[in-house]
Amino acid sequence: MILIGGWRLELIIECWGMYAMLKKRVSRSLLAYVLLGGTLAGCSGGGTEAEPALDTTESAGTESLSLPIVEKPITIKWYQRNYVETELKSMGEMEAFKELEKRTGIHIEFVHPPNSGNNEALNVMLATGDYPDVIFWDWAGVPRGLTGLINDGVAIKLNDYLDKYAPNYKKALEKYPEVKKYVTLDDGTYPSFFQLDPDPMRTSYNGLIIRKDWLDKLGLQPPTTIDEWHNVLRAFKEKDPNGNGKADEIPYSIAKAPSGTALGGIGSGMSEFTAAWGILDGFYKDPASGKLLYGPLQPQYKDYLTTMANWYEEGLIDSEFASTDSKGLTTKLQNELVGTTYGSLGSLIGNTTTVARTKNPNFSLIGVKPPIGPAGKPYNYAASTIQKVGLSAIISTSSKYPKEIVRLIDYMYSDEGQALLNWGIEGKSYTVKDGNKTYTDDIMRNKDGKAPQQAIYHYATPVFGHTKVMEYDAWSQISLPFPEQKESIKTFASADTSLNTPTTLSFTAEESSTLGSIMSDINTYKQETVLRILMGTDPVSKIDELQERLKSMGIEEAGQIYQAAYDRFNARK
Repeated sequence: MILIGGWRLELIIECWGMYAMLKKRVSRSLLAYVLLGGTLAGCSGGGTEAEPALDTTESAGTESLSLPIVEKPITIKWYQRNYVETELKSMGEMEAFKELEKRTGIHIEFVHPPNSGNNEALNVMLATGDYPDVIFWDWAGVPRGLTGLINDGVAIKLNDYLDKYAPNYKKALEKYPEVKKYVTLDDGTYPSFFQLDPDPMRTSYNGLIIRKDWLDKLGLQPPTTIDEWHNVLRAFKEKDPNGNGKADEIPYSIAKAPSGTALGGIGSGMSEFTAAWGILDGFYKDPASGKLLYGPLQPQYKDYLTTMANWYEEGLIDSEFASTDSKGLTTKLQNELVGTTYGSLGSLIGNTTTVARTKNPNFSLIGVKPPIGPAGKPYNYAASTIQKVGLSAIISTSSKYPKEIVRLIDYMYSDEGQALLNWGIEGKSYTVKDGNKTYTDDIMRNKDGKAPQQAIYHYATPVFGHTKVMEYDAWSQISLPFPEQKESIKTFASADTSLNTPTTLSFTAEESSTLGSIMSDINTYKQETVLRILMGTDPVSKIDELQERLKSMGIEEAGQIYQAAYDRFNARK
């Protein structure tokens, strides 16, 4: 047996042959290292298994990427909601992912959980310990979030992989440096690949919406203050703006959140109006001190809730708001019963206007700024407008293919990958002229009568997120077909965000456990009590008892935890 530097000669020959085959795909420097001091997959009898996890002792330097990513096709399991279930049984049927497989050699087998609007199925899957290769989820709503997934050994840390195999993702973060704090943990760990949404013109799609044609008919201007809102709501109730001779108008209505939250959920519905008093209906940043405070504990909360209770008593708020779901709200809007609401530019303004104008060509919904109240500014409610970060893809520690998956996902952030996921297939779903992309008639004027948002689902996902940079142009061409929408998003984006805090705070295991036990009971109690006060079942004076009870339930301890997490967030580099 001939040995050279401790290696058998025939093994060196075998590995050198593999080097000749692989040198087109990877750099000489890395292979030189592998041959001299590392372990090359197959040289120790490894068969066709994936290469081992990245050795962090390897020399620095990014490997060049060429397609396909793998020589032999592989399949990975990718767990996420099916965002296009109204059109496709699986996101794998989308043309973008079919093309992605052709280019990379990697087949994504999508696993879509049932009841995908909540975390129940995800939690059950995580509890089994049988993880798919990739999980794409909104981790901001999962207990312990990404920090817990890393600490519990569910997800791998991406730091070393990014340096070698993810030049496009790193380039995107360099292009949008304000995003970096949002995609790392407190200790600098990169836990996942995030959907990047750096443009506030794409994320400011929720807000207060009003019937512009009703305003015009009654000679009114869009309301800008709480007092003007009150006057407009009374006019809608009393002056028959829908013209049917009946007192059936509902001045303000909302839909309860999918979880069943009757107030519309945090950041929507009734909660939206708290900002006029300079507070939010949860933890928020006090502009004066920069510290986090809990809105329902503040003196202004009593004034806010008193106003809402008065509006309800006057019949200005839908008496069925606590039980109306999104379908019910849409029906009321399309039947010309609702004058104002809270929701999205796409599903409410766009879809509702499309249907309503078949009967009433003058039907017009527009977005308005948050109302100015005692706080003196049009404060924004929805925190996602300061930086929408939450959805991201982790690579599980169970995966055999971490390096290949990093390269696959990184390709999605490249120019070619971006075009594929945001626009679809050139020549079929979009064309390019003078450097500008435009959707084809097959999308915008579909022969089967599908709306653009439905037609594009067969090709790409510009509306719903993925591991990519969300493009405003791709989204707006699909989501904002009416001039009212384009103007409304400018209005929403111009609101003051001084009260908003990041949605991606990281908590330690102990903090997360404590918050879970405190906030679960508090949220239930607060929800039920506020609802009774607003609807007149309990007097407004009950708020004093509510605030004292919140303190006894531990809200101040929860506030200390949030403040500590917020301080750590601000200390991130």
